[in-house]
Amino acid sequence: MPSVDERRLLERAQTNAAGVAELFDAYFYRIYAYAYRRVGSRETAEDIAATVFEDAMNGIKRVRWLGKPIIAWLYRIAARRVADYYRAHRVTESLDDRLELVGEAMSDAERVERDDEYRSVRCGIERLTERDREIIRLAFFDELGGAEMAAMLGCTTNNVYVRLHRAMKNLKAILEKERQGVV
Repeated sequence: MPSVDERRLLERAQTNAAGVAELFDAYFYRIYAYAYRRVGSRETAEDIAATVFEDAMNGIKRVRWLGKPIIAWLYRIAARRVADYYRAHRVTESLDDRLELVGEAMSDAERVERDDEYRSVRCGIERLTERDREIIRLAFFDELGGAEMAAMLGCTTNNVYVRLHRAMKNLKAILEKERQGVV
């Protein structure tokens, strides 16, 4: 959504209920998907997304337009709600358990090879630092753009791409060591 439209959307959401409903309609699915990828439960993701929009509705009047995507503000709220969920439930689910594998049309040999490759990548991601894991999740699992990630992480777009490049370089090194049997 272009920044002019987002600015108007924010202004409408700050002044009336129809604007809040428009904000909800525009971003609910993305926030729900973000929560779902982190908790792996439809019901819990729905609850988290609803809480995010409740928090947003309560704080919308304090938000000032700074030219940053609204979704980044909502993702920051969602990240806090996901963290609250894990603190409250002390869930220690691995990334492997949260990723859905696809490919029903594959042969058994292709499926085994694909599963081995996915398992290797997931294990490599788990061995990264939390900072590297988060930037990879935002870029590849949540499919956020550079500006959205920058606004969410409180850094510049260039910094996002530097961090992503470093995280991918670290993941590549881990996978190379694993292939060579060093790990």
